Amino acid sequence: SSLPKGIALEPLLRVVELGMDVCALRAGANKGGHSEQSDELTGTSLMPGFIHSSPAMTQLVEEVHKIRSSDVTVLVTGESGTGKELVARAIHAISSRRAKVFVPFNCTAVPKELSEGYLFGYRRGAFTGAVNDSPGVIRTAAGGTLFLDEVGDLPLDVQPKLLRFLQEGEIQPLGEQRPTKVDVRIIAATNTDLEEMVSQGRFREDLYYRLNVIRLRVPPLRERRSEIPTIVNYYINHYSAKFGRKDIQITPQAVDLLMVSDWPGNVRQLCNEIQRTVARAEDGAIIGPEQLSPELKRTSSPTAPSAASIASMPAPNIQSTGGTLADALAEVERRMIADALRRHNGNISRAARELGLTRRGLYLKLERHDLSASA
Repeated sequence: SSLPKGIALEPLLRVVELGMDVCALRAGANKGGHSEQSDELTGTSLMPGFIHSSPAMTQLVEEVHKIRSSDVTVLVTGESGTGKELVARAIHAISSRRAKVFVPFNCTAVPKELSEGYLFGYRRGAFTGAVNDSPGVIRTAAGGTLFLDEVGDLPLDVQPKLLRFLQEGEIQPLGEQRPTKVDVRIIAATNTDLEEMVSQGRFREDLYYRLNVIRLRVPPLRERRSEIPTIVNYYINHYSAKFGRKDIQITPQAVDLLMVSDWPGNVRQLCNEIQRTVARAEDGAIIGPEQLSPELKRTSSPTAPSAASIASMPAPNIQSTGGTLADALAEVERRMIADALRRHNGNISRAARELGLTRRGLYLKLERHDLSASA
């Protein structure tokens, strides 16, 4: 049967996932300084150090693992704070270059007029202020991996030189007469739309295609909310150890607030929030909503229900069969998915969008509940 009219699907599905995640977080928090969740960050996965319990992140990890034996150029896209450099480091760590150096270079970190010298190096006297020879970051990364962060901000007049390096594997430092061969793998990252920049003439099209051999998108935290309890638990343990705190716990209400916040700064913002909270806590403290930053309440998703509003919702017509809460929540989820698919005539993309899921996430749930797209 269909759900009662008036029940919003996305908030209710959020409740289903939240209830399961809070239970997992409670179990992990009660274990003290080490938990199964932290194991996931210390080497039991394809990408050690990377939480990937959500469908979107699991897909990303699988893509990274597929290219572990290939030395191709990679373009990592995603919003600020999503962990693009962590992805780049993971690619390097499982590649054939893992014994060599990983060199990060932020294209916005130096003045534009100095970008060429920082990248390709220069000889003493090549320009005013060049009092010593400099190898440049490309030669510094020889044999290893160079990570070019915010590559969209690379000056237009420097882009042809980077293109030449990608094509020929050679550079010509400022002040030198002959090019030099350098063996370096390039991983680039951006939080801007490079295709749009190409159409506006702000980024070279040929360089874009050279960088975009393998493209990996790091999803924002709002698309992987189910991982927030695991991330929170990990950072509570991490910063408790760093600051010498003991027995720090967090309430389900605080987790609820963290789960429904929009996190414009993504994982970096969440990490900073937990760091600040643990740093101010005493031994044995229980973190509640009042200990979290006030701005979290202002950035929470308007579609995400509070505990009080959830309690006032009309309950789905599920007769008690003596099962567990998890069984009841699973049945609610199953019916919501079936109803969404019927409304959209089996269109996976539209149903997934309505339910707040990725296509892959919806396919996984269909398999779990033994449903077909024509449900």
